[in-house]
Amino acid sequence: MYHNPSAISWKSEYAVRASVLKFHETLPYYGKTPLVKLPTELCERLKVGTILLKDESHRFGLPSYKILGASWGCICTVTRSLGIPQTALLSEIKQLVAVSKYTFYTATDGNWGRAVARMAGILGATARIYVPKIMVEATKQRIRQEGAEVIVVDGDYDMAVREAERAAIAQANGLLIEDTAWPGPLNLIVCPVGVGSLAQAVVAHYKSRDPLSTVMTVEPDTAACLKTSLENGQMTSIPTGNTTMCGMNCGTVSMTAWPFLRDGVDASITVTDDDSAKAQEMLKNLRISMGPCSAATLAALLSISGEEKEKLHLNCDSVVILLGTEGPRGEAFEMS
Repeated sequence: MYHNPSAISWKSEYAVRASVLKFHETLPYYGKTPLVKLPTELCERLKVGTILLKDESHRFGLPSYKILGASWGCICTVTRSLGIPQTALLSEIKQLVAVSKYTFYTATDGNWGRAVARMAGILGATARIYVPKIMVEATKQRIRQEGAEVIVVDGDYDMAVREAERAAIAQANGLLIEDTAWPGPLNLIVCPVGVGSLAQAVVAHYKSRDPLSTVMTVEPDTAACLKTSLENGQMTSIPTGNTTMCGMNCGTVSMTAWPFLRDGVDASITVTDDDSAKAQEMLKNLRISMGPCSAATLAALLSISGEEKEKLHLNCDSVVILLGTEGPRGEAFEMS
C-alpha cells in the first residue's frame, strides 16, 4: 500500500457549483442513489464501525455513475461551442445542436462511452466512440445500442484516447468529450480508479470539508497508473494487461486529476482479478449485485493489514464508504 501521511491535512479549495446539480435534476430518471449498509458481522471482522456501499448501478437508467460526468461534460462542451450559457434550457440546447449537427468523440474502456452516446441521443447529436482492441463484443454492442458508432483501435485505451482526439480535431463539427479530467463526518472513502477523474471529485469534495476524510484509491494490479505515479512522485504512464475490472484498465492518469490525487490521496492500493471476484461473490451472498470495479473497493478494504489500518486511523468507530461505480454484468447489465 502506498501511503501519503501529509494528505491527512491537505485542504481543497473546491466548491460545488449549484448549476451542476440543477442541470442533473432536469435529466430523465434523476434521483439519489442509495447507501447500502453492509452487515455488522463484516464490520466486526474488519474492526470498523460501519461500512456503507454507494450503489451507482442504476444512475439515470444506466448501470454506472459515468452518466453524471458525461452529461455535464457534454453540456459544457456544447454550450461553449455554441456560445450560450450553461444554464440554457435543455430544449433550447437541443434545437441549436440539431442545426449545428455535432458529433461527439470520446475514448472509453466501457461505461463512459455508453454514457456519452446516451447524451448524444438526448441532445440530438451523433457519437463516435473509440475503444481499445481488447474490449469484449458485448460491451461494444451496448454502446452501439445507444446509437453510437464504435471504432476499435489497434491498441490499448491510451491509443483510443489519442485517436479520438485526432478525429475530433479533424472534423469541422466534432466535439471531444474527455474523461481525463453522505451526511455526517466520514472517516474513509474507498474509490476505484481508471484515469482518476472520479477520484479527483472525491478528493476535491471530501478534502474541502471539516473534518477532513481519508481517501483510499484502488486499481487492478495490472493497471496501476495512479499508484505508480504516486510512488514515483510524478505522472507515469504504464503498459496495461487484461483485467476483469476493464473500466479501470487505464495506463495514464488524467492531467487534470493528478494534482488533486498527488496531494490529497491518503493511500493507494491494488487488487487482483481474483480479489475482486471473491469480493463480488461476497456481495452477491449479501444480495447486493455489483460489477468487478465496484467489488474492487471491498477487496481493497479486505486486503489491508492491521498496520495499514493504523496508518489510516481506522478503528471500531470508523465509518467506511465504498464507491460502487457499476452494476452487475450479464444479460441486464454489461460493463459499458
